[in-house]
Amino acid sequence: MGRYVLRIWLPDRPGALGQVASRIGAVGGDIVAIDILDRAEGRAVDEFVVELGDGDLVDLLVTEIHEVDGVSVDDVSQAEIQVANPED
Repeated sequence: MGRYVLRIWLPDRPGALGQVASRIGAVGGDIVAIDILDRAEGRAVDEFVVELGDGDLVDLLVTEIHEVDGVSVDDVSQAEIQVANPED
């Protein structure tokens, strides 16, 4: 299983975030975090952390997200996974 960070530009309108989330789910992605980085002039920049069961699905994931009207994927990178120390 891989964990990826996606920076996405989307219209700042009701339902846009839900449409993106649906596309992520359609390829079997599990959203584990969302961070809203910026909102201005009718656009938002959000960063999603998504877990995918198969790293080969990253290209399909990006294609699916681009299907949402007005949405673009700015960057995709593999997330660094931090493991908590059980002795802390």
